[in-house]
Amino acid sequence: MNWYASPWSLRLTRPVWLSLLLCAMSGSTLAQQASSTLFDAPAAVPPSSVYCPSDAPTEVGFQPSVLRFGLLPPPPMTPTFGDVCLSDNEPGKPSDESAKPGEPHAMHHPPASDCRADLSTCYESDFSHDPFYDSCPLDVGAELNVYNGKHLVPVQYPLMELGLPFYRKGPIPPSLEILGPTNPVQQKFYVYGDYRIGVAQNDLVGRDITVLAHRLNLEIDYWLTSTERFHMFSGPFQEGTNFMRVEEGEFIEELDFFDPDTDTMFFEGDLGQIAGGLSSSYAAFDLPFTVGLVPLLFQNGIWMQDAMLGFAATVPAQNHAGLDWSNYDITFFAALEKVSSGAAPGDEDAMQLFGGTTFIESRGGYFELGYAFANHRSNSSRDYSNIGISYTRRYLNTVSNSMRVIINAGQDGPQSARTADGVLLIAENTLITPMPYNLLPYCNVFAGFDRPQPAARAAAFGGVLFNTGILFQSDALTGYPTLDASGNNTFGFATGVDLLSPNFDQQLIVEFAALKVHGSSAGRIAAGDQAGVGIRYQVPITNAHLLRFDAMHGWLDNSEDISGARAEFRWKF
Repeated sequence: MNWYASPWSLRLTRPVWLSLLLCAMSGSTLAQQASSTLFDAPAAVPPSSVYCPSDAPTEVGFQPSVLRFGLLPPPPMTPTFGDVCLSDNEPGKPSDESAKPGEPHAMHHPPASDCRADLSTCYESDFSHDPFYDSCPLDVGAELNVYNGKHLVPVQYPLMELGLPFYRKGPIPPSLEILGPTNPVQQKFYVYGDYRIGVAQNDLVGRDITVLAHRLNLEIDYWLTSTERFHMFSGPFQEGTNFMRVEEGEFIEELDFFDPDTDTMFFEGDLGQIAGGLSSSYAAFDLPFTVGLVPLLFQNGIWMQDAMLGFAATVPAQNHAGLDWSNYDITFFAALEKVSSGAAPGDEDAMQLFGGTTFIESRGGYFELGYAFANHRSNSSRDYSNIGISYTRRYLNTVSNSMRVIINAGQDGPQSARTADGVLLIAENTLITPMPYNLLPYCNVFAGFDRPQPAARAAAFGGVLFNTGILFQSDALTGYPTLDASGNNTFGFATGVDLLSPNFDQQLIVEFAALKVHGSSAGRIAAGDQAGVGIRYQVPITNAHLLRFDAMHGWLDNSEDISGARAEFRWKF
């Protein structure tokens, strides 16, 4: 079998590696010992010896290179054939019958055991009875098919891959140790993503348009280690929330290979792994972090979903027995620029965010708690605190429920001049049926008071109610219409059924939604009550291609009705 070096280095076979290594160390005691150990028969193990891993050296990084590369044999824990004697010779002595001229003598060691293991008596009752085939004859072909009938699952490879392939057969090549022996470097470069093209007929308030639009989402990954990578997202066929399209027969070019308002570029890694590698020791702690133009998504994207210039770090995988927290983590973040916030509409450089969020599993459910202080750079009266709280669990094995609340408080000045001073309540409910994976009835309700704002939300992702139902969710491509998704002085619901085929290769969603307005109409987005019906159908063509169809109609008080129909082709690579 060949050994392979780094993806960008020469490919060398094992004998060549050994020759180079031993030649470089010729004349030294280490080379002599390595040569002797590699090509001579191992020394006999005394009959009374046992191998205890706790006695083995644990220091990493100060062993000879031949040990780290596995060129020397492991400590003497040689597999044996139980108590069967293969020779009449004394234990540890060579058998002349098994030795041939010019070959080392075969060594027969006595049984070796771990010092932490105890011998136990074996009873016949420890084993189950032999199979009984009288009522069901053995099908030899079916039994062989368990092994011979296996086949590769169809997968879509990245558009571009250099270095270690995304899907690889066989052993992984040896890694480099330039960042330390405990943080091995295995370089990989991938380009993947999806391409979407859709056509829609949209009847909007004040205009009806037919549009054909497309977008390209490129994810670019350069991995150094298993925990450190550089990542970039680019949507070259768009500027802001507008995509390259043909609208009413007119071609509209939207082309920008890197737009900091919608794209990302960041580095992420684990500080514990980096420090451990540089100090030639195993990581003493875990502290994943990221810095750059970073996408942050918390509480299912409802409280925060945006790409911001800043940094974040997480203390992961903690527990607290006294509070009955089986698992929790804490994330701290700071966003200095490129914050998309309804508290400063149209100006992504006006706001800064500083805060943290935590995820807590406890008593059959989990909490998500987040706090962010929003600092307005030029108008301190618009500074405010944003709090997001969620709790999710299953009740009586009948309904899955998520309760969410977003609270904005702290802005000064006249009430009419405030931009983030509201509360939003959301309850998401899914009924658990006898077919829990294929038949999912749901009913989500919400109530918004004044002007509630998520901590940060890019306009391309739609309004804060985007997860409440498909009638509040645009397609981020053709300008497909929706009901008011702001939660600004409205309350309502979305109810429907999500149907998945038995093989999970088709999806059908049918939904009805409605909302009512309340409070003052000054500054409110919805002019009146709204209701709508919608349908969505998705079907894959291959493992990398799918078709999606949507249709909706909305009845709007004090405004023209809206409707839309669209079809989309998506290629994932």
